[in-house]
Amino acid sequence: MQFKLSSIFVTLAAVAVVSASAIVAKRDDAATCTLVLTPDAPVDPSTNLVAEFNFVIGRALSEETGDAINQHGSSFTANADGTYAVVDTISADGLTATQTAADIEGWVGQTKTGIAANWLVDSVTCA
Repeated sequence: MQFKLSSIFVTLAAVAVVSASAIVAKRDDAATCTLVLTPDAPVDPSTNLVAEFNFVIGRALSEETGDAINQHGSSFTANADGTYAVVDTISADGLTATQTAADIEGWVGQTKTGIAANWLVDSVTCA
């Protein structure tokens, strides 16, 4: 009986390690997306837009997935037409990069809440 119990414990421990490894791998499986965003109001030139875009995209993904996210960071370019091209790399716990990208690509036409402004998602392309 003791041999059977120890075999069961070894098996359970192995399953736990494999499961934990899979979760860590998915957490680090980041998507990189380029979003074109339009603010609903003029943005003050002193606004830290990197922080703004990290907040907007991270919050929106976290709300949508219901899971923790890992915001790897964003960069942006201000376009002459008042839009912003934002490149963001992000992952969500339990999602692959493909799943994360699909979620973000579904935001086209939606307005996401920000601090400095709310942002209309004009287009999204994920790699």
